[in-house]
Amino acid sequence: MYKKIVTMLCVSALMCVNQLQAQLYVGVEAGANRNYLVTNASDKPFLDYQPLYGYSAGVSVRYAFPSRSWFGGIQAVPTYIQKNFKMQRTDYYSPMYQQSTNTFLELPVMAQFRFGGKFTKHQSLYGILNLGGYAEYWMSGHVKGRAMSSMDPNNYLPYDEAYTFSEVRDRRFQLGGLAGVGLQYMPNKKYTFSIEGRYTPALTDLQKAYSENQTPKYNDNYSILVGVQYQLPKLKVKNHSSAK
Repeated sequence: MYKKIVTMLCVSALMCVNQLQAQLYVGVEAGANRNYLVTNASDKPFLDYQPLYGYSAGVSVRYAFPSRSWFGGIQAVPTYIQKNFKMQRTDYYSPMYQQSTNTFLELPVMAQFRFGGKFTKHQSLYGILNLGGYAEYWMSGHVKGRAMSSMDPNNYLPYDEAYTFSEVRDRRFQLGGLAGVGLQYMPNKKYTFSIEGRYTPALTDLQKAYSENQTPKYNDNYSILVGVQYQLPKLKVKNHSSAK
């Protein structure tokens, strides 16, 4: 019985795909971002967390349904992205700081909603709204800064090194939300160009629960992205039942 139900669902899905004439777009997406480490530093005097810029680059894959002009489709973008921040000491300790450069392999998945349409026979311009979420893996980190010398409090020593992950402290798999708005321009049926502002707040703490009363830390990321996509040949599914 279970197999019959699954078979019926699969056949129904294939028939829907055939009727909607689904199309597959592939392309590239890249941009710059500004990342904020969201945490509570009220219990850490003379410490200020500051945002830093980073960049991202990814391969976009969009599954679209042209008969639904308001729905741009489902899109996934495997992405290499930096999420950086700075810890700056203040007042007497102002010479001390640490700049953290963090790289992630991220998979955003989103539904795209559109408004607008054709303004010439072959050209279209849409406003787009992307909503979804992401999963990511913290690949590597690098820290650079100045620390107070243990031998001389008036001397500050520079350091520049790879970040060493802790199995106890660091949570390397992250989840988050996604919301983006932008413009999508189609000069013809084959190519799509886009520009988008995207907000991706983390929903998981960068740290594991390794101590009592620890302060959580989250990445809040704001990106400006540009992309181009190319339409592959239409995906058509033969309707075997009608052919008989």
